[in-house]
Amino acid sequence: MNNTLKNIFSFALFPFSPIMRLVQNKMDSLRNYRLKLIIAKVLRVVRLLNGSKASIHFPDTFYPCINPALTKKIMVIDHSYHYKTASFTFLINLLAQTGSVRIIWDSQWNGGTFPSIARINQEEFDVLILLQIMIYHHPENLKKLNCKNIIIVPMYDDIHADPDLLFLRFKDFRFISFCRELQQRFDRLAIMSMHVQYFIDPSTLPYHQESYQELKGFFWQRTNDITWNHVRQLIAESCFSSFHLHLALDPIWYREVLPTEEEMKKYHITVTRWFDKKDEFLNIFSKANVFFTPRLYEGIGLPVIEAMSMGMVVVAPDHPTMNEYITHGENGLLYDVNNLKPLDFKQVKNMAAKARENCFTGFEKWQNAKPELLDFIMFDNTSKG
Repeated sequence: MNNTLKNIFSFALFPFSPIMRLVQNKMDSLRNYRLKLIIAKVLRVVRLLNGSKASIHFPDTFYPCINPALTKKIMVIDHSYHYKTASFTFLINLLAQTGSVRIIWDSQWNGGTFPSIARINQEEFDVLILLQIMIYHHPENLKKLNCKNIIIVPMYDDIHADPDLLFLRFKDFRFISFCRELQQRFDRLAIMSMHVQYFIDPSTLPYHQESYQELKGFFWQRTNDITWNHVRQLIAESCFSSFHLHLALDPIWYREVLPTEEEMKKYHITVTRWFDKKDEFLNIFSKANVFFTPRLYEGIGLPVIEAMSMGMVVVAPDHPTMNEYITHGENGLLYDVNNLKPLDFKQVKNMAAKARENCFTGFEKWQNAKPELLDFIMFDNTSKG
């Protein structure tokens, strides 16, 4: 993207700009699929003009079936940002238990294009899963595909502001929801959907039983919805001995918000901007004992689940999916982003222990839910009479 357009986006959408202050209270209502489609079209024009279109295309990723005796072919159309984050590896590995999996990375959100229906039909797949990119695929085009077993997996943070009418356009397809509130919406609209709550195996993550004699914070800024300006108000009456800021912002228009020099010294703040390997991230992440979540909403909230599994206290806005994992004052802390007040960290040790206990219980439930989820995915709805 050229610098001029990027600066325009930055100014117009930066939460502390004069323009943004006028619309901040209604920002969620603006973050619907119409705005995203407009942005995608603008980015496409920009990329065509500056010749950067080819840089956003990624090669397909292929996972062979774990059981060679099974011959099902599964295609996943995934948001191309996940090519870097690998956020849904857990789901891909689950799918590979029933068939081979080919991932096509969809860059339409970033001004890219998508292969033709004819190209997809050549694969002759049995199941098609759209992962977080529903809005870029018209339902009538999906119906033209040879595969009739099509499943849509939306993320709450991506579609919470979208109208019911959008989902009703896709009512002929089945959904999987990792968010309870989203599932309740589907139930109300009579859309066929299955709800599951994902948990990581806590035993696979580093666990350091904390005395909590000192508070050590970690905050990952991803957008400008939650920044250090918010965090400083939440910890105003607490003594944090150290704090780490991870400034890995989501793409396009967000800006870093840094502490003052006085705050850097007061909280002994360290800063990173990206980790090449997850082990590097976990090495620093695991040194903290209080994790401040990066976004107003989450689709699943993998960092939240990881932190709770590691025995950390998670501090999050009182929104899905965070408030579906966290009960305020019991296994974490929730706050009203529009009414920021200093939080009480006195019971963090007990909350951390409860969070880890809940994650062991949650992981057992996730393990028990996987066979039913696979049955739902592989169900051949074309066989109905």
